[in-house]
Amino acid sequence: MSVLEIVAEKHGGQRTLQAHPNLRAALKRIESSTAPESDRERIAAIVELCFEFERETDPDEKKDILRTLEEISANKPLEIPSQTIKDWEVDLKANDSNCAKADVAATEKTEAFLKKYFSLRAKAGLAAQADVARKSGRSRSYVAVVESGEHLPQQRTLQKLSVAFGVDVTDLIP
Repeated sequence: MSVLEIVAEKHGGQRTLQAHPNLRAALKRIESSTAPESDRERIAAIVELCFEFERETDPDEKKDILRTLEEISANKPLEIPSQTIKDWEVDLKANDSNCAKADVAATEKTEAFLKKYFSLRAKAGLAAQADVARKSGRSRSYVAVVESGEHLPQQRTLQKLSVAFGVDVTDLIP
């Protein structure tokens, strides 16, 4: 057993290492080669991740650490994404129905909030964003962001807006 395997087994557990045969094979391969500087850096990163795995308590983080260990050990070049975030988001919504449903739900929630917001703003007689900002204690630029639908306000801002509009905070919640 190689030194890297011993470190990985000690800090990750024998069962974990057995469940990841690609990781074990990569660790053997790394140690059997004459290690240039880049391999020494990878070895140091692997050892550090093994220690981190042992300290981590969150199961999802442990999975991420194992995935990273496998990637570093395999030493394959990472494929750099070629599409923009906007294109990726469009593809994700097209290919993942849960993502598409969540996007529709978020859009509907934003639209419902804005409908209530503008109705209550008009009833309060606040004609301009500057009026809302002054009465709510928020900046005019923040009010503009809320009114554009780019951001749904958090509870503290909802409370400030409800005071500015003279309504209960529940009246603003969609």
